[in-house]
Amino acid sequence: MEDEEKAVESLVCKTEASHSPSPIRCCWLRLRYWAATSIICGCSCLGVVALVFAIKAEERHKAGRSEEAEHWGVRARRLILASFVVWLMVLILGPLLLWLLSYAIAQAE
Repeated sequence: MEDEEKAVESLVCKTEASHSPSPIRCCWLRLRYWAATSIICGCSCLGVVALVFAIKAEERHKAGRSEEAEHWGVRARRLILASFVVWLMVLILGPLLLWLLSYAIAQAE
């Protein structure tokens, strides 16, 4: 009787393990939070697209399609990074260009 119960438990564990999606290197909730943060603190147009891709990745992960989820997750991460980089470049280059403009005007006078 105990052997049968152990066999049933091992069979149930194996079938549950085969139906559950494979573990993926990404935390989907954090990806969504980073995308939302990139809308606020980064270039918002890239952040919105990153949020859409993060939601797509999360939906694919919940559906058990790990390859598609990984694909959309990678695209979302790249757009999040691009959003922050573009915003930092604007913050750095804006004052620099203003300084160069004022220097050029001062030299022209």
